[in-house]
Amino acid sequence: MSERKYSILGCPCFAVNEDDAVDHILSIVDSSQAGYSVAINAEKIWRYGKDIEFTRIVDNSLFPYPDGAGAVLGLKWLHGIRSQKNNMPIKALEAANKSSLKTFIVGANEANHNKAVDIIAGRYPQINLVGHMHGYHSKEDIIQAVAAAKPQLILVAMGSPKQELFAAELLSQVKSGFVIGCGGALDILSGALNRAPQFMIDNNLEWFYRLYKQPWRFNRQLFLPVFIIRLFLVSMIQRFRN
Repeated sequence: MSERKYSILGCPCFAVNEDDAVDHILSIVDSSQAGYSVAINAEKIWRYGKDIEFTRIVDNSLFPYPDGAGAVLGLKWLHGIRSQKNNMPIKALEAANKSSLKTFIVGANEANHNKAVDIIAGRYPQINLVGHMHGYHSKEDIIQAVAAAKPQLILVAMGSPKQELFAAELLSQVKSGFVIGCGGALDILSGALNRAPQFMIDNNLEWFYRLYKQPWRFNRQLFLPVFIIRLFLVSMIQRFRN
């Protein structure tokens, strides 16, 4: 991977756009490195350095990529780099379809999982699907099944940071494959959950849509004004020094 990794308030993040994402994924798979991605957003940038275990998870990731307005603005304000929020689960499916990757899918409840897998099989017919399990199996059973299937690409939809913690545990035992965290992607594919309208995604407002649909997120997002102010101040200090 030739692109540079940048620091956003200390948190590492590649500056990658969706047009480049498929090539990034395929280059990692072709390198035969065992590893996982981390979707970087404002919450994770804020948490980075404060939570030792989470910081270690991010630092050990092969592919921390921008997944929200916080990361996109951080790359732009601090480094002058234009990036965008990446729908990495879909890009991972496109990569798997393009190169017929051996793929294993994990996550969501049984009904949503099965619907999503059927849709994936129809939409991406060249994927070599070597296994799939809903997210309510035990970790031990999932790890055993993945080890037996030997996939090149593993999609894990468990929500963050659970999926990143599980990816690290999985790879410590399986020692092969590239894991992409998928969050609610399987629920979205199944039709059980709606993604934000495209104009909100394009204008870095997906966080607002999620808050509207899930008001319980309010307390989690109270840090956002402080985060934006800190990001702005750090960017101003950098410009002054330069």
